[in-house]
Amino acid sequence: MKKGFRIDLVRLMMYILKRVWLVILCMAIGAGFMYWRGNRNHVDTYTAFGTMYVNNSNPNLINYQYASSSDITSAVMLIDTYAVVVRSNRVMDKVAEQVADKYPGIVPEFIASTVSMSPVGETGVVRVSCTTVSPQMSADLCNAILDVAPTAIQDVVGAGNAQVIDFASVPMVPNGRSTFRNILIGALGGGVLAGGILVLCFLLRQRIEDSGELTDNYTLPVLSEIHRDKKRNNDTGAFMLKQNSSMEDLESYAKLRMNLFYTLVGKNSHAVMVTSAVSGEGKSTIAANLAISCAMGGKKVLLIDADMRRACQRDIFRRNDREGKGLSDVLSGSCSWKDAVVFGGKESPDVLHAGSLPPNPAELLESGAMKGLLEKLETKYDMVILDCPPINIVSDPQALSGLVAGAVFVVRQGFTDHREVRKALISAEMTGLNILGFVFYGEKLKQGSYYNRKHYQNYYHRYDTREQADSREQAQRKGSWN
Repeated sequence: MKKGFRIDLVRLMMYILKRVWLVILCMAIGAGFMYWRGNRNHVDTYTAFGTMYVNNSNPNLINYQYASSSDITSAVMLIDTYAVVVRSNRVMDKVAEQVADKYPGIVPEFIASTVSMSPVGETGVVRVSCTTVSPQMSADLCNAILDVAPTAIQDVVGAGNAQVIDFASVPMVPNGRSTFRNILIGALGGGVLAGGILVLCFLLRQRIEDSGELTDNYTLPVLSEIHRDKKRNNDTGAFMLKQNSSMEDLESYAKLRMNLFYTLVGKNSHAVMVTSAVSGEGKSTIAANLAISCAMGGKKVLLIDADMRRACQRDIFRRNDREGKGLSDVLSGSCSWKDAVVFGGKESPDVLHAGSLPPNPAELLESGAMKGLLEKLETKYDMVILDCPPINIVSDPQALSGLVAGAVFVVRQGFTDHREVRKALISAEMTGLNILGFVFYGEKLKQGSYYNRKHYQNYYHRYDTREQADSREQAQRKGSWN
């Protein structure tokens, strides 16, 4: 009854989109963390720039504003050499001596750590820069290097010359921080982390949120999707189907009734049990309303509360006779079924309540008395519906497996999980219980990807003939008054 496991990418994307707030929150947290981390111990630095021109040609050619391409190429190739020369101890010692009065205690190693040289494009121009935490110090060190470097280069290299083009000025703005990059990295990291967690949760989740999960994972059909009004949680009887119930509720149960009759075609029995995997999934409500819907459809229906351990049909139908006779009393021989059945009248089902709590419910349901009772009742009624306990809790449904045509399996949205469903289906298969199909019962049903509930409610409103009949009746009354 179970299909192979597969990942629905569309459903995965919808799952993530519904929780996009979590992704945004993690992105914001990641961006904030990286911003805090980047600025926690950050100290502003200032870089002063100066330029000088170097070449490897005859110095006299400069006066004629001429330099060959080979001279430029040679000068560019010598820049790496010049950088080593400028950062040498010989040059740094001279720079330290020059700024010693203004910066006592400064050492050549510190100055060398602040200096960098780079070519300006494919030219003979070299940019000399110094970076420190003080804008004035950066400018002073850079200018001192520019004073000393040309002579040092000429003395050490022995070829070409170097001339200062621009001395450094005091920088007014600190070096730019990589704040935006850090924020972007943090946001992306947080988003990826949140996305990974959501994908993992999607793969590990077991609760059934959509009827499509039933059709995707199991071969059984979904007989109907029935809306559950969460506003009625505190009143069991408020879920009962009535003539004035919404068109949506009436049609949902009508669909269940029609599909159920179709599945029973060709079967010898027309007794059906309604069960679920665990308690709290709404199977008693579904059983009661299915019986009411069948009665509204003109069928003679008997609803049997076969959940003798936790009977609740008296509450649903608002019966006050707590001590009244029921199924357990009939099976134990205390009374006949006619004395225990509560007759419902026109468009209402007859109900056989659970009766007193017996010490051996499963044995009673499996007894010959139960078999004989069902055979007798099926001759009197068009449909016999049994409200049975959950399959995974007790063995009562399995005890009835050979006495009924099949079982309607109720699955509640966001409550039932796949593990319980699989366990129940295995138990049913082992005992020969025929599962006719699922009923998906939930508060947030989807009527397809395009047509939402509001769209369908408009159609229900158009097809609700009760309003048309009321309008005609009011019009006739108004005409008679006139």
